[in-house]
Amino acid sequence: MSYKPYKPWKALLYSVLIWLIGFIWGTMVFMTPALMELPVVPYISKYPAISFPLIAAYFIIGFFITMDYLGDTEKKVSEGLRFGAMILIVNFILDVLIYFILFKSQDYFFYFSIWFSYTMSIAYPWLIGLWLERKKGIQR
Repeated sequence: MSYKPYKPWKALLYSVLIWLIGFIWGTMVFMTPALMELPVVPYISKYPAISFPLIAAYFIIGFFITMDYLGDTEKKVSEGLRFGAMILIVNFILDVLIYFILFKSQDYFFYFSIWFSYTMSIAYPWLIGLWLERKKGIQR
């Protein structure tokens, strides 16, 4: 059994792309004073103007990149899980390096929204793979 995704470079590219979308959106919010003034949602999100739109966007973006990634594989469920694991690992490493170490944001990982995003990053591609395999089984 191999734990490596069947298209590792494409999985890495999509993982970094997802992280960059979040980083760029966060930067835009930080440069907009009105958005930075939104109150903290205790235990849920320190910056709701960043996290809530990103979570909604990740559902849409995640669907399209997962559909593209899983397009020609027969093992859509297991490859979806591997793809999600790659997204999770890459995003977690980049978050630790940039937010925790470089920006010294000690409370970055204290909020539910970041852990929801991590959970979604592994579960969503897996669920899309499951949906695609079931859909394929019905069409036969």
